[in-house]
Amino acid sequence: MGLFGKKKVKVEELAPQYVGTIYEVVDAGFSEIAGYINEEKEFEKSPKLSDKENEWFLYIVYAGNLVNLDGHFDKKQADAISAVFSREIIKAMGKDPDIALEILIDYETFLRSLLGEPKNIVKAMSLAIFHKYDLNKYQKEHFQKLNSPSPIVMKELTEMVEFFLWNWQDYLNKYKVVV
Repeated sequence: MGLFGKKKVKVEELAPQYVGTIYEVVDAGFSEIAGYINEEKEFEKSPKLSDKENEWFLYIVYAGNLVNLDGHFDKKQADAISAVFSREIIKAMGKDPDIALEILIDYETFLRSLLGEPKNIVKAMSLAIFHKYDLNKYQKEHFQKLNSPSPIVMKELTEMVEFFLWNWQDYLNKYKVVV
């Protein structure tokens, strides 16, 4: 036991669980995201996303969860935790480590560019999905011209994407993460 009865967990011990759990949630949940997108009435035609097209989504979710560390840890801790988690993510992706790292950094940078004020990681992840899956070309003409997602699409995506973020509030109520 540690501080206030919380069990201490080393970030190196947490990393495989963190990465594995996120992967399992994405693996099980992407079909819901794809199904929603394919059936969305706000689109002129269906993007016809396959359940197999989840790699971009997986990177978006991993990057979003890395960005989300900033809201739960001070900068030094968040950076240290992110470094350990990133190494584990790169291993889990099963690609050349340099390529996987570059892709992960690109996605994290992309998400940070979408954050806006107030910083809303879930909305940024939803926008990333919109852009990475090129959903603008499936929208009704009005929103295509604006090059902006329909508010209805954004609301639904945002509600769905929220379930893919690690629940740090609950976790930190039980555990103290040690860097």
